[in-house]
Amino acid sequence: MLASADYLVILIYVGVLVILSYVAKRMVKNVEDYFAAGKRVPWWLAAISHHMSGYSAYVFVVLAPLAYKSGFTAWMFYSPGLFIALVIGARVWAPRWSRLKIMTPIEFLEKRYNNTVRQVFAWGGISIKFVDEGVKLYALSVVIHVVTGWPLPEIIVGTGIVTILYLFFGGLWATILTDFMQFLVQFTLTLVIIPFVLKLTGGVGGMVEQMRPESRIFFNAEITPMFLVVYFFSMLLLYNGGMWGLAQRFYSIGKPKDAKKAALLSASLFLVYPLAVFIPIWASPTIVGEVANSEHIYIEVAQKILTSISPGLMGVFVASMFAATMSMIDSDLNALAAVFTKDIFQRNFNLKSSEKLLLRVGMIATVVFGLFTIAFALLTIRAESALSVVIEWYAAISGPIVLPTMLGMVFIKPTWRGAIYSWIAGFVAFVFFKYGLPAITGMEARFALYVGMELLVSFGVFMLDGKLSKRSPEKEAEVQEFFSQFKTEEKN
Repeated sequence: MLASADYLVILIYVGVLVILSYVAKRMVKNVEDYFAAGKRVPWWLAAISHHMSGYSAYVFVVLAPLAYKSGFTAWMFYSPGLFIALVIGARVWAPRWSRLKIMTPIEFLEKRYNNTVRQVFAWGGISIKFVDEGVKLYALSVVIHVVTGWPLPEIIVGTGIVTILYLFFGGLWATILTDFMQFLVQFTLTLVIIPFVLKLTGGVGGMVEQMRPESRIFFNAEITPMFLVVYFFSMLLLYNGGMWGLAQRFYSIGKPKDAKKAALLSASLFLVYPLAVFIPIWASPTIVGEVANSEHIYIEVAQKILTSISPGLMGVFVASMFAATMSMIDSDLNALAAVFTKDIFQRNFNLKSSEKLLLRVGMIATVVFGLFTIAFALLTIRAESALSVVIEWYAAISGPIVLPTMLGMVFIKPTWRGAIYSWIAGFVAFVFFKYGLPAITGMEARFALYVGMELLVSFGVFMLDGKLSKRSPEKEAEVQEFFSQFKTEEKN
């Protein structure tokens, strides 16, 4: 499938990764550098990293088939809601993350609630995150497998080990530089593929004309306005910091006003950049005709165009897939290692840990969590049919964790009880509306219902606790002090 020139390009890409790893290693002097990039990340670089970390796997593996089957609905489903969510986040959450002066995405929970909440969310989040990471590694490894024909297990192990080694030395700086590398590679491909696609279809008008009529609409039976409302509120919480790796991008920026700019730039990229993947898919009937597996449609279009232009371009494409795989894994692995090191190890076992010890623990945790991720991805090969169930249960457990974490930065009255009870109530609501209600009524379990009710119940319990529960005078003073930092005006 690949020519000698393609392998040469891949080797060059690996060489660039080695150089970037060396650069990142030199930038890591202490544990704050390792987990928060020393709060020195430029806002534009943080924005690109935020976009690429929250973008790559989902678009290539999930949205590509949707774009093939449903046309414009895929863009309507993904981009406008994320754009609005991050514009809101630029006002509400991004500057607050920057003002917290933390090294992990849940470190603040002890001051906001108590150590019980911090520990429950730390242990709970780490224990379920391997599900998400393993599925992501498996999914994009399948894409590389289709392009290259290389054995899937070897791709999973190889990609995982390279990612672990890269992160081991460079920490968050390595992650951010990898994301920027991915952006450059995929942007290069976009500049090559899109003009050829539009030329072959006779421009934008010709592309739209050759699409099936059902692909020219923005809603369908599955992607309804109600679905988009529920999806929007999910993304509002997740992409503004509910996903630990994305929270890092905001608190690694030194100034709140720069964090705002990062959120706005990422929002703009989410509105426009997915079109780079969708346009070749929408044009596929003209370029490659009907395909047997819609998950491979972008790959087939890219292969046909790139191999006809120049040797080596498919090597760039493989490098972009490899970069996408690294991007989605390394950000979360670094966040997992940070939570284990600061929120679990230091808080519970060694409060007086030295910088040197914490850095060593963080590096070891990176390796261990990376190996767990590889193991789960390999298990997924044997249990591919269980993928959807696993993902659903991951969402069921993680969703209610996100809500008290994010809303705890906005609403002052809810207490630690609200954080714990809202998580439990949200999980119970998911189980009932996903499995119990359909069993009773015979109706189909729909995303908009069971996820919407999960969020609504969790939110209701969280806010009700704010009306009913009281804090001790000491804790009230601590919470008031916590919120006072958000009222500080940016002076420079």
